[in-house]
Amino acid sequence: MKTTRFLLRPTRTAGFLSQTFRATRLGDLQKYILKVGTEIPQRRKWAKELHVFDRELASYRLLAPLKGKYSPRLFAGISVNQGSDGLLLLEEIRNARNHDQLRGLSWTQLISAIRTIAHLHAHFWNSPALKKAKGLPHHHYMRAHEVKKNLPAFFRWANLSPPDRSLFTKLTSRVPAILARFRKRPLTLVHGDLRSDNVFHGERSVRFIDWGLSLAGSATFDLARFAGGSPRKSLSLLQHVDLFNLWHRELLRRGVRNYPSHEAWQDYRDAVLLALTIPVTNGPTLAMFSNRGHKLAKVITNRFIFAARVVNHE
Repeated sequence: MKTTRFLLRPTRTAGFLSQTFRATRLGDLQKYILKVGTEIPQRRKWAKELHVFDRELASYRLLAPLKGKYSPRLFAGISVNQGSDGLLLLEEIRNARNHDQLRGLSWTQLISAIRTIAHLHAHFWNSPALKKAKGLPHHHYMRAHEVKKNLPAFFRWANLSPPDRSLFTKLTSRVPAILARFRKRPLTLVHGDLRSDNVFHGERSVRFIDWGLSLAGSATFDLARFAGGSPRKSLSLLQHVDLFNLWHRELLRRGVRNYPSHEAWQDYRDAVLLALTIPVTNGPTLAMFSNRGHKLAKVITNRFIFAARVVNHE
C-alpha cells in the first residue's frame, strides 16, 4: 500500500481547542493546513463537551459543493472521541489574510465580511440539508445555555460597575426566553464563532475558517457576534442598523422570502443579548490562557457590553 508522507510545520497561531500545522508533500503544488486535536487535557474536555470536530466536519461537508468559495476546501477529515479529537486536511488560504481581533476591523472590512456571510446564510436558508447534517447541532449558540452557571465566576473575574453587573444579571432570565423564541425562527448554517481572527480578506473575496462552533440556527447570531466583537471602534446604533440593513438586503437579493425586516431586527436584538453571554462563559477561561488571552477577554467584554447597551437601549 502506498503511503503519503507530509512535511509538517506548526502555524504561528495557537488554537484553543485544536492545533494546526502547515503541510506539504513532495511533488504536490497544493498547500495544506492539517488540523488536529489539542494535547492539553482540560481543553480536550471542553472540545468534547462542544463536539468541535463533529461540528466542523459537518460544516465542511455542507460547504463542499461551493468548492471553496466561502471557506477552505476539505480534502480529508475524521472526527473521533465524541468530537474532542480528529483530523482535518484543509486547503491553505493564499493571497489573503486575517486580522487580529484585539486590533479589530475597519468599517470597510466589516461590510465586506457581513455581505459575504449573508450570501452563505441565504444559500442554506431553511435547507433540508441542515437536518441531515450529522454532527451539526441546532440552536447551540456557543455556551449561552450555561450563562447562569458561569455568572458567579465571571463576576469574580470581571470587576464590573453596578450598572454593568445588573445588565449581566438580567441575562439569566432573558437567555432561556430568547433560546425558546429562536427555536421557532428560520434556520440556516451559522458559523457560531464569527470574529476577525476567523475571517480571511482577499483582494476580491472573503472566506471563513474554524467552523468548530457551527450550528443550524438563527443567522442573526453571526451578525451580532461579528458586529459586537470585531469592530476597531465600537459601533453606534446607526452603524448597527446600516450593517443589519446590508445583511438583510443581501438575504432578499439571494432569494430569502417571508423574513420581513421588523422580524429580523427583533431577532438581531435578541442575538446581541445572546452574544453578551460569550464573555460570561468564555472570558475567565480565555484570560488564563495567555497574556493576549487576558487582554482579549477584557476587550470582548467591553465590546459586547457596549453593543448590548446601544442596540437594546439598556
